[in-house]
Amino acid sequence: MKNYLVIMVATTLFGFPVFSIAAQNFSGSWVRDNVKSDPTPDIYWLTRQPNAGGAAIGGRGGGGGRSAPVPIVITVQHDASSLTVTNPSGIVQKYPLDGKPFSKIMDTGMAKAVISASTQGDTIVITTSQPWGGMPGNALLETKEVWSLSGDGQVLIVTTHHNTPARENLYITIYNKR
Repeated sequence: MKNYLVIMVATTLFGFPVFSIAAQNFSGSWVRDNVKSDPTPDIYWLTRQPNAGGAAIGGRGGGGGRSAPVPIVITVQHDASSLTVTNPSGIVQKYPLDGKPFSKIMDTGMAKAVISASTQGDTIVITTSQPWGGMPGNALLETKEVWSLSGDGQVLIVTTHHNTPARENLYITIYNKR
């Protein structure tokens, strides 16, 4: 009986906290909620490959004219060491989640962006530093994306901070799990 009591106390004290700190999983197919999302600045030519926040896809949230907006769907594969995002154009971006910076050639082919990604608690933080305008020697555009999930895991919230020499932008993009 004494051993049983020790096992119960040890399980209560040490077993449950281990389960409660398990990281969230961002994997799945996600559809952008244009109604709940902030308009995305139309600066696709300033950012790395079209990002998961949809900056290069759908401009200011899609739509315009008389046609219905095309749904923006991203596919995310997440494991302990990486985050892989496929945007609607089929472009795949893989982020190692070790926090170490890596370089990526920008769309212009003339400059590199420096990207790092890491898991911070229940969020994923992706930072990018690149020349403003895409040319070497320009001022820097710094982007920080903070990915988080709702309590039930059905809503992905991407909070994006763009810092340029001229201004700072903050916008939130909401995705619903498919």
